[in-house]
Amino acid sequence: MSHDDPLQLLLIEDNPGDARYITELLQEATELSARVRSQEVGDGQVFDEDGTAPTIHHESRLEAGLNLLDEVAVDVVLLDLDLPDSEGLETLSTTLDRASAPVVVLTGLRDRERGLKALRSGADEYLVKDEVNSDLLIRTVYHAVERRAHLRELKRYEVLIEESTDVNAVVDLDGTIQYVTPSVETVLGYEPGELTGENGFEYVHPDDREGARKSLKRVLETDDAPSMEFRFEHRDGSWVVLEVRGRDLREEELIDGIVLYTTDVTERKRREEQLAQQREELAALNQLNGVVQEITHRVIESATREELERAVCEALAGSDSYSFAWIGEVDAASEKVVVRTEAGVEDYLGDVEITVDDGSTGQGPTGRAIRTGTIQVARNVHEDPDYEPWWDHAEEHGIHSSAAIPFVHDGMLYGVLNVYSDRRYAFGDDERAVIGQLGQVVGHAITAIERKQALMSEEVIEVKFVVQNYLDSLGVAGGTDDSISFERVVPLGDDRYAVYGRAGADAIDVLDAVREHDPSWESVTVLSEGGDEIRFELTLSGSTMLTAIASAHGRVHRATIEDGALEVTVHLPPGANVRSVVDTMQEAYPMTQLLAQRRTERRPEAQVDVRQAFDEQLTLRQQSALEAAYFSGFFEWPRDSSGEDVAESLDVSAPTFHQHLRAAERKLLEAVFEASDTER
Repeated sequence: MSHDDPLQLLLIEDNPGDARYITELLQEATELSARVRSQEVGDGQVFDEDGTAPTIHHESRLEAGLNLLDEVAVDVVLLDLDLPDSEGLETLSTTLDRASAPVVVLTGLRDRERGLKALRSGADEYLVKDEVNSDLLIRTVYHAVERRAHLRELKRYEVLIEESTDVNAVVDLDGTIQYVTPSVETVLGYEPGELTGENGFEYVHPDDREGARKSLKRVLETDDAPSMEFRFEHRDGSWVVLEVRGRDLREEELIDGIVLYTTDVTERKRREEQLAQQREELAALNQLNGVVQEITHRVIESATREELERAVCEALAGSDSYSFAWIGEVDAASEKVVVRTEAGVEDYLGDVEITVDDGSTGQGPTGRAIRTGTIQVARNVHEDPDYEPWWDHAEEHGIHSSAAIPFVHDGMLYGVLNVYSDRRYAFGDDERAVIGQLGQVVGHAITAIERKQALMSEEVIEVKFVVQNYLDSLGVAGGTDDSISFERVVPLGDDRYAVYGRAGADAIDVLDAVREHDPSWESVTVLSEGGDEIRFELTLSGSTMLTAIASAHGRVHRATIEDGALEVTVHLPPGANVRSVVDTMQEAYPMTQLLAQRRTERRPEAQVDVRQAFDEQLTLRQQSALEAAYFSGFFEWPRDSSGEDVAESLDVSAPTFHQHLRAAERKLLEAVFEASDTER
C-alpha cells in the first residue's frame, strides 16, 4: 500500500457524542497516515506530515463492524466494549477472532480496571474516553500499529530460526563439554578448543544455573523435554541468551552423550522486552495522567503544605505504576536530605543517607535534582554507577527505577519529590514530561500556601547574619565611625529594589565607595541633610540576597554597617527554606556567618485609624485642601480639575494649595507607615 493512501480506521461506538468527538479528532490528524505509512515502508524514508486525513468507518453495532472488516482492509479498530448487540470482554474476544488489525479499546473514566483486563485479553491499547485529546489519540493509534508491526516481525523472525541450530554441543551427565561445533566462535566468541573439557554450567549465569541443571535432568527423563532458556557468558564478558533443546544420545555409539541444540535468542528477548516495556510505559502514562489530574484537584483543596505533600505522595503510591513516594528537604546544618512525608513505604531513609555535597551519596537523582533544579531519573538503578551507594537498599525494596522531581517556583527550591517503580527503564521521555509537571504545580501551590501563611501567621523565623570586614572585602578603604542603617526595602520589580536609610554625615563617602565596588549598587542619592545625619536612597539591581529573601516571602527586618561589618536580620515565614537563604548569603558574601536562628512572635501591628488621623493631625486648612482636591477630581487620571482650579475654589493661591495638600498627605502617610514600623 502506498504511503499516500489514507489510514483506514474502524470506529465501533454506539454513543453518538463520543463517536462524533473521536471522529473530529481523527479527521484533524492529517499527519497520522503519513507516520503510519512511513513506519510500514521503512528504509529510513521521511514523509511530509501534512498528509491526508484518515478514512473513518463508523458503526454503532458489533455485527455491522465485523461485516465491514470482511470488506475493507482496516488498519486500526477503535472498539467500545458495551454495544447494543454485545457487552464487555466478549465484545473484544469476538472482534479479535475476526480482526487482523490492532484493536484499541475505549473505556469510561470509571472503567480503568476493565481497560487493563482488555490489555491482558489481547487488546493492543486502551483509552479512557473522558481523557482523550488529539495528541493522546494520535500517539495511541500510532503505537498500536507500531507494536503490531513489531509482533509480525517477531513472528517472522521466530519462523526463520525455529529449526536453526546455531551451536551444537555434546555434554556428559555433569555438564562437561565433550564437543562443540565451530559456529561457537561466531555466536559466543570462543574457539571450540577453549570450551572442550570445561563444565558448561560454570559459564551459565548464576541466577539461571539451577534451572539449567533441572532442564538437563528432564532431558534424561523424557524424550519430549521442553526447550530451556539461560544466559551464557560470551568471551567478551557479556551475556548471550540461548534457547536450548536437548536429546539423550548416550546410547548412540558415535555420540555417547547428551546433544544440546542451541539458538541465540538474545535479539528476540530484547525485542520481547522492548515490546513489554512499551506496553508498560503506555499503561503507566495513561494512569499517570489520571494521577496528575487527581493531584491537581487535591492541590486546590489543600490548606497546608503538609496536607498538600501528603496528598501528592499518597496519590502516586496508590497508582499501580509506582511502588512508593516520599518528599524530602535539605537539613542546612548537615547537608543531608531528610524526609518530610512518605507513602507506600515506612522510614525509607532510616538506614541510608542522601546528601547534596560532592560525595558519592550526593550523586544520585535526589542530590542532582536539588543542585540543578531539574528532574533527574535512574531508569535502571542496578546498572547506574551513581546509584551504587543504594544498590542493596533498592534490591531490598524491589526497586528498578526512580525519579527525583524538584519543587521549584520563581527560582526557589521547596523540596524534592522522589518516586520509585518496580519497572525497569521506567520514566521514559513522555512519562518524565508528565510527572515533571508536578514539580511546577506543587512548587506554585506551596508558594501560594506559604505566602498566605506569611500574611496570617504571628510567628516568624528570625535569622541573623554578619559579614565581618564587609568594607575591607570590597576594597573600601578608611571606613567610617558612623553607623549606616538600612530602614526600609521597597521592591521595584525586575529584581530592582529601593532601600531607604540613615547615616552619619561622614558616611556618604563610604556609601559612594561601596557603590563603586559592588555592582548591585546602582545609585546612592542623599534625600536630606540635617545636623550630623543624612537620609539616603539606595537603588539595588540584581541583589541575589534580596531576591532570595523575597522568594522566601521574607523581608529584611534590620540591616546596618558598623565598624566595617554588615549585620542583617531577616524575618521569614514558618516553613520557609532557610537553607536556601543562608546559601545565597554565603555565595554572595563568602565571609558570612550565621549568628542566630530562632522562632519569634511578630509584634502586633498597630491599627491605623485614618479618619482619626485626619481629624486630629491635620489643620483645618489642610483638611479643606485634601477634601476639595478629592471631591473635585484632582486625583483622577486624567484630572477633572487642575491645582489652579482647586486653589481658586478655596480662594487661595496655587502654591498655598499645594503646600497644604502636601502637608496633609505627608501626615496621613506618616500615620500609616510609622504605625507599621512598630512591628519592626
